Amino acid sequence: MSRRLLAALVLLTLIAAGCGSAAPTAAPTPESLPLVEETTTIAPTTTTTSTTSTTTTSTTTTSTIAPDPNRTWIATAMDHVTYLAPSVEPDGEPFIMPWTQPNPHQFGTPLTLMVTEGQPGDEWVKVQLPIKPNEQEAWVSTEDYEISPIFTRAEVNVTTQKVTVWENGEVIAETDAVVGADRSPTPFGDFYVVASLDDYYGEPALALSSFSEAFETFDGGLPVIAIHKTFGAGQESDPNVGSNGCIRIPPEVIRFLAENVPLGTPVSVVS
Repeated sequence: MSRRLLAALVLLTLIAAGCGSAAPTAAPTPESLPLVEETTTIAPTTTTTSTTSTTTTSTTTTSTIAPDPNRTWIATAMDHVTYLAPSVEPDGEPFIMPWTQPNPHQFGTPLTLMVTEGQPGDEWVKVQLPIKPNEQEAWVSTEDYEISPIFTRAEVNVTTQKVTVWENGEVIAETDAVVGADRSPTPFGDFYVVASLDDYYGEPALALSSFSEAFETFDGGLPVIAIHKTFGAGQESDPNVGSNGCIRIPPEVIRFLAENVPLGTPVSVVS
């Protein structure tokens, strides 16, 4: 499969410098950032081919597709969907959203959700919602969402301060990272890339489906966790000073991810 690139999220307002939220039109003043010794490995671009085997069940509403440990199903909103309106259960009561999540996303990317239960052929799939508290789930109808596979995943290890990205089980990028400070830790859990920002201080940024658990708001907006670039000379040089919860990586790596990691890519934050 050709490499696509990672995209990211911020909800209803801004991705803050280093971890909160930042307005697409006016970026906030960046927080003090550590200058860390960075080691980066990016695999050369190759082309791989994957094959999916499909078996239809006896019903007309569900299907069984051969499992693939490298595959994640994602749900992409169709053009007629104006905002995210999930249900508590399949064809059940509406799930009450804490805010309106439009389609397209505020950054212009299609509304994309990570499927946690279900697959193509099902009438309903369970998805992770990009809301607080983190890792909430609900159901959406496949009449409104296109279900498709991706084969990338990422891991953020806050103990080793490393970010690793795989495609089809092979490492395509590994880099040092700056993570949340003790007062504003990067939240643990299984999240996904929900939206992308083309220009965050001159580089792309990837917004995740997670939010800071240390802040209710940040810079007047939602405390969205994102993967974005480290800052250069003139910023805080103490390597022990972490971010407000975001994950900071070298500019050349965030550019690579923005070109090779699709929306919906799972991102696990572990210790």
